[in-house]
Amino acid sequence: MFGTRKTVILCLLEFLIVAVHCQTSPAQPAEVTNNIPTQLPTEQRTPTTTTTTSTTTTPTTTTKPTPTTTTSTTSTTTPTTTTPQPTAEPHPKDYWMRRGQDELLQALQAKINTNVAKNVILFIGDGMGVTTTTAARILKGQKEGRTGEESILSFERFPHLGLSNVYSIDRQVPDSADTATSFLCGVKSKTGTLGMDASVRRGDCSSEAGAAVDSIIQWSERADKSTGIVTTARITHATPAAGYAHSAERNWEFDGAIPSNQRFSGCKDIARQLINHASDIEVIMGGGRRNFISTSESDPEYSSSRRRVGRRTENTSLIEVWQEIKKLEGKRYKYVWNKTEFDMINPQEVDYLFGLFAWSHMKYEVDRQYDIAGEPSLEEMTQKAIEILRKNQNGYFLLAEGGRIDHAHHSSKAGIALEETLAFERAVAKAVEMTNEEDTLIVVMADHSHVFTIGGYASRGNPILGVTDIGRARDRKPFTTLAYGNGPGWRSVRENLENVNTADHDYRFQSAVPLRSETHSGEDVAVYARGPMSHLFNGVMEQYYIAHAMAYASCVGQNKDHCNLPPPTESPTRPRQPINVPQTPGQQPKPSIQTEEGVVSEVPGQTVEGGVLCQAAIGGTGTKECSVFGIFIAIVTLLTL
Repeated sequence: MFGTRKTVILCLLEFLIVAVHCQTSPAQPAEVTNNIPTQLPTEQRTPTTTTTTSTTTTPTTTTKPTPTTTTSTTSTTTPTTTTPQPTAEPHPKDYWMRRGQDELLQALQAKINTNVAKNVILFIGDGMGVTTTTAARILKGQKEGRTGEESILSFERFPHLGLSNVYSIDRQVPDSADTATSFLCGVKSKTGTLGMDASVRRGDCSSEAGAAVDSIIQWSERADKSTGIVTTARITHATPAAGYAHSAERNWEFDGAIPSNQRFSGCKDIARQLINHASDIEVIMGGGRRNFISTSESDPEYSSSRRRVGRRTENTSLIEVWQEIKKLEGKRYKYVWNKTEFDMINPQEVDYLFGLFAWSHMKYEVDRQYDIAGEPSLEEMTQKAIEILRKNQNGYFLLAEGGRIDHAHHSSKAGIALEETLAFERAVAKAVEMTNEEDTLIVVMADHSHVFTIGGYASRGNPILGVTDIGRARDRKPFTTLAYGNGPGWRSVRENLENVNTADHDYRFQSAVPLRSETHSGEDVAVYARGPMSHLFNGVMEQYYIAHAMAYASCVGQNKDHCNLPPPTESPTRPRQPINVPQTPGQQPKPSIQTEEGVVSEVPGQTVEGGVLCQAAIGGTGTKECSVFGIFIAIVTLLTL
């Protein structure tokens, strides 16, 4: 009994201290955006997600530059916008104190969503490490005429954030095959293998027996949900392939890629597995037509003078095989390969969509307008996929990948990588706009990062793609804010950037170590989440945990014991024991608030023994005065028990 009273007394003393603070320093109103100058964001970093409209506005796109054939130009470095470079203005301490208190109060009001996730959307920014998101955020703001550093990406508004490690079974620094197997299938695996556990030997077809592991796509299909995959890379590339294929080698994308001594051991190429074993996936969109048509078949996008053919050695079109399967099943299906056909699709009339929009990978966003046949953006593919998948009353799982962020980094073309990140961000914003966070879990993450850095002490608002404006290197030459630890941007004598337009999309940023292709890096990557059970994505997580958490949230896979339980009235972050606060005779029990030590009687604004609890202390608005005397009376009452 004494221990219980002691706990309550300590809890109330904590409120007493906060109450005194509230009386002497009343909280400011939450809305302070009128005091924010034009170069700072009008939006706040809001941890709560009470509406889905705050992230629906996509940034205004600018006119894309004509691609160049050189890696640098003779023009001087210019800002990335045509407007004058904004400057940061100093602000009095009261401005920052008000903003800090505003964000704190918003965080205190955050609620945990423990609903079952009817729908799950997993966005993968391939190679989108924290440095990439930071630089993209700055570029976004600068393209909008601001200094940039204070900008925010749509998914950075999500209320829950954690870090995921990325190592594989056999490497400190992973590739996209083993990382995708980890976060889609829930097991760590070896570099270069897809949908296999660690018992498989890379490139050894005979070792595949018994090593296959299913992904959350198969788990969702078994739960009668619809599923989809959209990517800007080849649909048979590492990340999407881990969702449906089982292969000892990620590069076995078509039959001719399998060595002859392995081909007769029973292994199937990745494209064949998609058609033969994963045709139940309702939406499939990306690039890579070459892996589905034979060497005797011309690609439809290219004329005879620029003729391209397929890669398959067997005289079979897997596209036609897919269409025949759907026809025999009596499904409403559509295959498309260009933007015109894509735009004509009525989601209400199509249940299965197969879209292959490029011979290999789809175009970079900055070059998409120059595509011969036209390609949809990742945002457009995401929208179309959701429109088709949401017809299923049981819900859906969608994997959406911005696959070409990674490719631009490998080429050390930071400008393109950041534009790809912004295109990826617009796809996330579209998904947020189209869904309800009460029943849709959205997870945004990278599979791995790159050896990509931001440095140099540049002034606030200095063009993120430009050279630093403060100081020079020891060789007395200017240097860029962005750089790579290794890659093709290395030169034995460092290039003088005095008259180089480093903002040109084809410019290769400098690197410290000479490599033909820049590499991945091994640091943790960020995981952003909103919607049901999004609080499960926090702290430093093992990458394989991502699949288990998504499955738990959506009641698929092996852990479904909680799925038929009624939702709790409270959603604490960890189990807490309630404290019984006595009521006066005839008094009705009142709503309670969870605290670190238990339940404190009274919700914000209700009296307790002659006073009002400080609302700021328990997540209120801080507009009412606190009664220290009321808390004192409560302590005395407990001591007399």
